[in-house]
Amino acid sequence: MNELTPLRRVTIIDIAREAGVSPSTVSLVLQKNERISAETRQRVEDVIQRLGYKYNRSAANLRRQTSQAIGLIINDICNPFFAEMTAGVQSVLQGTDFLVFLVEAGDDVERQSRVYRSLEEHGIGGLIIFPASETKPEFLERIAAGGTPICVAVRRPPDADVDYVGPDNRLAGRMATRHLIDLGHKRIAFLSGEAHSPARIDRIAGYRDALQRAGLKFDPALCLESRPTRANAIIDVQKALDLKDPPTAAIGYNDNVAIAAMHGLRLRGVEPGRQFAIIGIDGTSDAELAHPALTTVALHAHDIGRRAAELVLERIKAPSRVHENVILRPNLIVRSSCGSR
Repeated sequence: MNELTPLRRVTIIDIAREAGVSPSTVSLVLQKNERISAETRQRVEDVIQRLGYKYNRSAANLRRQTSQAIGLIINDICNPFFAEMTAGVQSVLQGTDFLVFLVEAGDDVERQSRVYRSLEEHGIGGLIIFPASETKPEFLERIAAGGTPICVAVRRPPDADVDYVGPDNRLAGRMATRHLIDLGHKRIAFLSGEAHSPARIDRIAGYRDALQRAGLKFDPALCLESRPTRANAIIDVQKALDLKDPPTAAIGYNDNVAIAAMHGLRLRGVEPGRQFAIIGIDGTSDAELAHPALTTVALHAHDIGRRAAELVLERIKAPSRVHENVILRPNLIVRSSCGSR
């Protein structure tokens, strides 16, 4: 253990570090909250006594008047899907004493760890997280074991034993592909998404399911991998058009990708909805405003956020309850971007 200088006040963060728990767990021990196990409580109290920490209860009470918060870590603050998910979280918390601390971590596990530590230092009461695609289950399970009620949303690393709520991504991929096949398309591209993304893996699996059921051959050249940005979507759809046997339709990894791909088509003189069919996956409000209006598979972002917030609040009240795995069924919304054949 590093020696602590006598000139510096011992903090909750010092206690947490020495006891191997989160700062919020130390706070709960100090508040004599019954959520903490006897073993963890004893370990924290031993460190408190050893370091000579003095608990200022009046200051803590003052802080709690303004710091009751649920942390929300998302991937991309500019993506309408996350805006709608955040609105779902807010719809539940607005009737409680909790506020939302919203932070963006991108798809970077290191930044994700840093922003989580920052949230913990502010004493969050719970956490909803859309994890980076390379997040290890152990990271999420450590958060839960440290006493922070956590719910993973949309993207779940395999085997993580935590509360989860998200869409059936495999079914979403199958629905999108089946719709295009039913319109007569046989060469269907899948645009964007990174290879290690659990959501992309599931959506591609659904895409392959639908091809196989229709007796169509899977062609890996039609699956273009990239970070799902608008710039990459424009490049990807043009790469697809340059194939020796180009597609007549495409599925965007998400609505943002599909909408940007329509711009990429126009740059090549191809009119979406009339000369090329395109469909997104998300069901955001932006899809309806696109030109042509985007056919999409709705994943119900608002409902995901709402249910995630409910699960966190339920775990705050009952920390030892069985973990829940909530899968929401997507639905197809047909508009004009796929035209008809």
